[in-house]
Amino acid sequence: MLTLDRFKLYAHIDHADEDELIESLIRAADTAVRDMTGKEPPSDSDELFDTAVLQLTAHWYENRTPVTDTSVTQVPFTVQTLLNHIALSGRYPEKEGANGADQ
Repeated sequence: MLTLDRFKLYAHIDHADEDELIESLIRAADTAVRDMTGKEPPSDSDELFDTAVLQLTAHWYENRTPVTDTSVTQVPFTVQTLLNHIALSGRYPEKEGANGADQ
């Protein structure tokens, strides 16, 4: 799973003021990538899967205010491309219960 330190390096965050929020967003983004693709990462550290989680976390972190001048309802194109690739790739095992068993 993506680590707090890796996200903070990516997002250029050098304080601990929002660590709890960021860790929550990382967990939520990891769950969302698994749910949206129906896939699991093939190993503990998969760069493509981690990048999807990283970028989705960054999107949510940067757009966490309910009021903004820009539309934040859509997932950025780069994240959607990663999600589509993971969902369609045979390299990623199916998420347990992905066939609706966990719903």
